[in-house]
Amino acid sequence: MAKYLSGQTLWQQVENVTDSAKASGALKAIPTHCETREVYCREGKCTESKPSKNKHGERTINFQVRVVENLTRKSDDVLRRGKQEHDTSDNKHVNPFLPYEPALYVGELTDQYRCLLNKFNVMDHHILMVTSRFVPQQAPLDIEDFLAAQICLQAQNGLVFYNGGPVAGASVEHKHLQMIPLPLTPASTFPFCGLLSSTPVTGSPTETALPFLHRAITTDFTNTTSTEALKEAAERNCKNYHRLLTNLKLSPGSDGMMAPHNMLMTRDYLWVVPRSKDSHEGLAVNALGFAGTLLVRDKNQLRQLDRIGCLELLKAVTRESIM
Repeated sequence: MAKYLSGQTLWQQVENVTDSAKASGALKAIPTHCETREVYCREGKCTESKPSKNKHGERTINFQVRVVENLTRKSDDVLRRGKQEHDTSDNKHVNPFLPYEPALYVGELTDQYRCLLNKFNVMDHHILMVTSRFVPQQAPLDIEDFLAAQICLQAQNGLVFYNGGPVAGASVEHKHLQMIPLPLTPASTFPFCGLLSSTPVTGSPTETALPFLHRAITTDFTNTTSTEALKEAAERNCKNYHRLLTNLKLSPGSDGMMAPHNMLMTRDYLWVVPRSKDSHEGLAVNALGFAGTLLVRDKNQLRQLDRIGCLELLKAVTRESIM
């Protein structure tokens, strides 16, 4: 095997390790079923209020809600064990990435990044891009981070996401990005994809019709395994990411760590959402919420989500305005 994985070789290794990790029990998949909740966009705004009649230019988005199956206690046990393994709130700083679990190891991506499987996965082939040495999760993203993302996106069409600190949904202090393969739904690449594609997202930070603070820009994607081309694209994406941060007035604090935010990236779009809290009324939100997909623990939480509303939940956990 080559020193660094990329392209078809990388994704074939992801599939091979997934098969072996399932067989050994190292992967602890969380079984869920999907439900959809409709969101309506009209006149440049998105709402959960159903229009009285359809008008030209209106768009319906099927928000994806994954509900943990609770027919047995297995799912709750897996969720609890995952939280315990990743919990850093007790100052013990448990780090599941140093050392990593060998059964979940896919391979090296660069001098600074390796690929692991997500042990507690909801979706198949959920991978982690993890720094080889310890770096704080809230350290500003740099070219090396975007190079790892670019390598994985070139190997498989997917959604890369980053939870910038506990307030943004991160449960591990060790710097990592994540990726899940696309499409997420049979009807669309991911729920908010159509909204981004219908917005004139070009080379400048842009706001879509989504009713929470965010900025989006087009991704510089190269469909090649050329090291030089991947690095050049990573440099441009890193530059654009920092343009979004500047536009949102997100900057490192006196400790050098970034303010909490989520970053999401596909082959087409890159967007950033500033965060104010990790949950609202007990409903946790990570970066995937801002692609249009949420996870709830049971039917009680689903009813609670229906009472609040998917968009209202996202609004409640994001920063209200640019400071």
